[in-house]
Amino acid sequence: MGKKTLEGKLNSPLYRYSKLAFDLLMLNIIFILVSVLSLFVLFFPSLVSLHTIINNIINDKDDENVYKTFFLEIKRQWSFSWRIEVLGMIILLIIGVIIYFDFVVIVNTKVSYIGYISLCFIIPIFLVLLSIFINLMLFNNYYKDDTFMMMIQKSALISLKKKLLTFINLIIFICFFVILFFIPYIAPFISFSFYIYIIEAINRKAFIEISNNEKERALMVENLFLPMVIEEKDK
Repeated sequence: MGKKTLEGKLNSPLYRYSKLAFDLLMLNIIFILVSVLSLFVLFFPSLVSLHTIINNIINDKDDENVYKTFFLEIKRQWSFSWRIEVLGMIILLIIGVIIYFDFVVIVNTKVSYIGYISLCFIIPIFLVLLSIFINLMLFNNYYKDDTFMMMIQKSALISLKKKLLTFINLIIFICFFVILFFIPYIAPFISFSFYIYIIEAINRKAFIEISNNEKERALMVENLFLPMVIEEKDK
């Protein structure tokens, strides 16, 4: 009787949701510690790892030790992650510098309208790059057989084709950023993993469909020779 009661509690929605909340909280703390202690050198690799683990949780592929898996995923996906790190940091640096100089122009000169005009161009570009980046992180969990540049191109195409989904993703990101801005001392400790969980859950169905389409396309007659060509080049 006691065993059945224990099994019932372990299978109850309350236990599952409590475990999920605890895992997300602990993963978020590990993510922040790794990012900060590495001086943000591992920020994007940790973000890739967080996306993968949470995607596995949503698709019922989680293991018992998700915290150990966090570091294993950083190692396993390093060839993809370091490219994300370089690309992400370059984009953040360029946009940060431009916004800083815009701010200086707006505050310290009489031609402040130039700064506002340039912001009208920078903000849409940032949103486009952000939508591509979000889709790149999501696409990586469902389809890994492309080169990095091809994945970026396909992520851009997904952003263009899935306009409603892209808009929802951007709205969620903006809400996430607003929460971080107004509650800077508390929000970071509960935010990243929960934000990624929401993003992964919302996009799951669409990316499963995209993944299936990609696999079917790869089996088309005109594409069957490609692996053979790649093998010949490797030799």
